[in-house]
Amino acid sequence: MKRFIIVIVGLAAAVVSVGAETVKWETDYDKAIAAAKKDNKPVVVDVYTDWCGWCKKLDRDVYADAKVSEKLAKNFVTVKINPEKTSRAAQLASQFGTRGYPHIVFVNGDGKKTGEILGYVSATEFLQRLDKAASNAK
Repeated sequence: MKRFIIVIVGLAAAVVSVGAETVKWETDYDKAIAAAKKDNKPVVVDVYTDWCGWCKKLDRDVYADAKVSEKLAKNFVTVKINPEKTSRAAQLASQFGTRGYPHIVFVNGDGKKTGEILGYVSATEFLQRLDKAASNAK
């Protein structure tokens, strides 16, 4: 009986995850800007580092949230940059005024900064900030 329940729970989880959008992260900022301009969408730039615990929590708890990933996939161009990996990413982080991680920056198709999130926020707060970023981009 326990195995039957475990199988049912596992199948239910699989069905739920199939319906969820996944965030497709670009790694080239300039390509993301070009796509945003073409599609007339704002850009979410996730400035992160590999050692940042809050960045990993953001990936695990916020970007994995079905509502967040769906909204990002439908309404934004998304790009992740690690300023410790390339000089271009370091230049962008400096341009954005990054002083800590995670640093989420909202820019328009011209690359103009329209908003930001400093540090970790919950999925609920992130959704509210995405709504604000979308309205600022118009």
